[in-house]
This record gives sequence, C-alpha cells and structure tokens, in this order.
Amino acid sequence: MEWATRIFSVESRTEPSEFVERIWRTWSVPEENMLSVALPHWQIVVVKPANGRPMTVVRGPETTTSVTGIPQDAEFIGIEFKLGAFMPAVALDALVNVGRELDAVSASKVAFAGRSWEIPNFDNAFDFVEHLVREGALVRDPVVQQTMLRKPVAVTERSVQRRFLRATGLTYGTVRQIERAERTVELLSAGVSILDTVDIAGYSDQAHMTRSLQRFVGRTPGQLAVRTR
Repeated sequence: MEWATRIFSVESRTEPSEFVERIWRTWSVPEENMLSVALPHWQIVVVKPANGRPMTVVRGPETTTSVTGIPQDAEFIGIEFKLGAFMPAVALDALVNVGRELDAVSASKVAFAGRSWEIPNFDNAFDFVEHLVREGALVRDPVVQQTMLRKPVAVTERSVQRRFLRATGLTYGTVRQIERAERTVELLSAGVSILDTVDIAGYSDQAHMTRSLQRFVGRTPGQLAVRTR
C-alpha cells in the first residue's frame, strides 16, 4: 500500500497471529483523492467521522490501482487479514476490487456473517478477531500458506485452485504477480537500477515490468526511480 499511504501518517500494530497481517490506523488529510494500489489481502475498515455514526466496510482484495475519495474529518481503522484467513459466510471472490458497507444494528454494532458484532477500535481489534475465530466466523485454510511456500499438499491441483480462490478471492497467479510488483517497488525505492530490478524480480524484460507496475502500482519504473532520487 505504499503509494496509497504515502500522503497519510499511518500507525500499525502487529502481533503473532495466524489470521491478521496487521492492524492500522490513520486520519483524514486535506486531499480529495488518493491512489489505492493493488493488495492481495482483504480488510475490514472502520471509518469514524468526527460527527456521526461510524461506517464499517468489508473491502476485498484489489487487483489494480484505483482513485478513491478521502472522507474528511475522520479516523480510519483497518484490520488486514493474512492470506488464507477468511469468513465462510463471505464470498471474497465477489468482493474483489469492491467494498461492501455493513448494515448498522446500532451506534456500536453491525450485522455481519449472520449476527451482530461490536464495531472494533484500534486497541481491541485483535480481541475482535479472536472473537470471530472462537465463534467459527473466521477460519484459516492451511493449503494457502503451503501453496505460497511451494510446499506439497495432499490434495489435487484442482482442489488447491478451488480452495485458494475461496480463501483469498484470487488465483495463485494473481497473488504472485501482486507480490512481485510490491517487491519491485521495494527494490526501486532502495535505489536498485531498473535493469537490475528486471533481473532480480524475474521479469522477462523491462516492458514486462513496466506493464506490471502500471497495473498494480499505477507508476512506471522511471517514475518510481525519479521519486526515490
């Protein structure tokens, strides 16, 4: 999320967890829009305006860049889930590149996965996730991690593809492409030359890398290199 968050001051929390990649928090900035980059993880995002009720959104994985508006005078809290952690009652493949606002039950609760839940805040977000797990509303498919680590699994390739799609909303190939683009941004941001980055990241040529970055990050290699300098 580097380019999406560059204009924000983002506070993050991480703890040992099989389900959560990170908890993050930020606040509105005096900008109307931001560039959101591709992200293979799904999230629960709470928007807390200075005046009015909070809004809770389930945001699916993103496979391309998009320009989105920034609500003003608000705090944003996000729970970013690890690959393979999913809610059986939520079809992640139907949420790719979109977000769905949850119905409010009260000022402090929302309807989600067939029941009502307290809206989490930055401090109790991990407790909120543990509650989901205890209730069986959030589960984890170990096949996803095994596949990402290229470890053998005791199921057919078709079963792996089906389970990977159900647990992430994406295909294995798409996740790998997004992760390679993220790695490419890191390399270019660290001052690695464009040609060396092509080789290290495993692209077939510079044009291949350029197409990938334009799709997933919304920038060309040259733009990233210039911004770094």
